[in-house]
Amino acid sequence: MKVISYLNFDGNCRPAMEFYQSVLGGELITMSYGETPMAEEMPAMADKMAHACLVGDGWNIMASDSPSEHFEAMKGMNISIHAPTAEKARAYFDGLAVGGTVIMPFEETFWSKGFGLVTDKFGTPWMVNTDMEPA
Repeated sequence: MKVISYLNFDGNCRPAMEFYQSVLGGELITMSYGETPMAEEMPAMADKMAHACLVGDGWNIMASDSPSEHFEAMKGMNISIHAPTAEKARAYFDGLAVGGTVIMPFEETFWSKGFGLVTDKFGTPWMVNTDMEPA
């Protein structure tokens, strides 16, 4: 089984996913509503994202724009990133924090060489963690 995070946005999916790509890397694949068979049914959404997928080495983040009447802000969840080193985790954290809100500053904890919580400028909550070292 593979679990993939799927994010919904209120019209700003493309800039959010481009931002995530700039911070996390990976290849961004997109399809607007205007490029789908639904184009004529949803003319107001023509330039919005029907599908976006950021594909990294062993990870994916998928997303789309929801019609405004169906959009709900993200809450009660976090996207969790685990980096191999505290330096790499801090780079992810600092990148995601640009324009966002730091909930818990990135610092060493009893379980990790580096951990922090941040909600980015697009409203996505992130948990950035350093992989635990073997005992």
